[in-house]
Amino acid sequence: MALSEDAVVSLTANLHALTIQLTKGDTDDAQLTSYPASTTTESGAATPLTSYPASSASRPSSSSSAPSLTASPLDQPKQLLPGAPVSPLFEIRDTPTAGRAVFASQNVEAGALLWRAEDLTLSVLLREYRREVCGQCFAYDYGRDLPFRDPAVGFVFCSQGCRDTWRREAGDLGLRAWTAVESLVKKRSREEDNMVDIDAPKPDEGAIKQAWIEAETQAELIRAARMAEQPRGDEQTPRITKQHRKAVQKALQAPIATDVLAFCAGGVLARHGTAPGRWEAVLSLAVDETPYISFKDLDAHVQTYLQLLAVLPAELLPQTTPETLRTLTSRDNHNAFGIRSLEDEGSEFFGYGCWPSASYFNHSCGPNVFKKRDSRVWEFRAGKDIAKGGEINITYLGGDEQSMSRDERRALLRRNWGFDCGCKRCQEL
Repeated sequence: MALSEDAVVSLTANLHALTIQLTKGDTDDAQLTSYPASTTTESGAATPLTSYPASSASRPSSSSSAPSLTASPLDQPKQLLPGAPVSPLFEIRDTPTAGRAVFASQNVEAGALLWRAEDLTLSVLLREYRREVCGQCFAYDYGRDLPFRDPAVGFVFCSQGCRDTWRREAGDLGLRAWTAVESLVKKRSREEDNMVDIDAPKPDEGAIKQAWIEAETQAELIRAARMAEQPRGDEQTPRITKQHRKAVQKALQAPIATDVLAFCAGGVLARHGTAPGRWEAVLSLAVDETPYISFKDLDAHVQTYLQLLAVLPAELLPQTTPETLRTLTSRDNHNAFGIRSLEDEGSEFFGYGCWPSASYFNHSCGPNVFKKRDSRVWEFRAGKDIAKGGEINITYLGGDEQSMSRDERRALLRRNWGFDCGCKRCQEL
């Protein structure tokens, strides 16, 4: 059975454009960080998309959380994971059945602000929305093209201020990288097939490992050709053969999966330029060892790796490795949040991003916490009174759980996030 990308977004709650998809909450939903497998959908939950995604993380500091939520050392768990949220209102613990989870460390009143996740490390805007969504703050004007364009890098912005901020944060290296990626997309044919066959076999760990190994012969040739382009002083320039040139041309002439390309390029830039501790925060997130939803998805990621080797600035080649891309995809798949429109109850799914500190909240079909995106920040507020010791949960189903039967909810969660929901609401029926 084949589904459109829109169906996939609500089917996988995410955009696994270096992973997979999400559901729709106040705007999006969050993903499980403690369960294996699956894809994110654009329904608004925090899940990575079909094989595109993104992300790196930063460890929240006192400035990355609400001032009123600053915690003293005595309030914090004894062992703090890199990038994990810290607050006097809650703590993160391991659980017997759901991996890591967040628990109230004191009574919390309804409406209380629990956390502000400001650690966006990597985001991906779907190609079809690149002219309508601000590349910096994700503003959207009901499908109208935004006025401030930067065609060389392939992004648009809602204001000159957002454009200037984006360019400043990207820096010279980022601008050169995005220009190279955009130039490749414009020159080459693109992979336009947005249909996802949910019955297609999913590659296992062995198949994934083998696919990346088989790509290394071509990758080594491309890397050698690129390094030969660089000034070497008095050293002798390595001899580049026809075989090297053919490897580069083969990568450049292959079809392009544009959203996977954006995810992987953003991931390489994130690893290269993140602040101290951010990559460690990504590594601390839950891992999906089989994040690719199909062999086609796996092939797209491997091909994207070769294309990035061929076009990215030479300074980024040390980070352009299978290890970088596989790490990003395996973490993003359970930890990405969908980026949706704010004006129309999230009816438009633009892409996804990774906020590591936000990915520690687990799912419940009867959530006690609600989240809302404000530009590049996620806010989490108590939807009801929460007693000390109670688990703090969000929904991955974006509000749809209210009208769904238990069987429908559990089937969707199993298919998209790979777990059997055992929340209180599911156990009551």
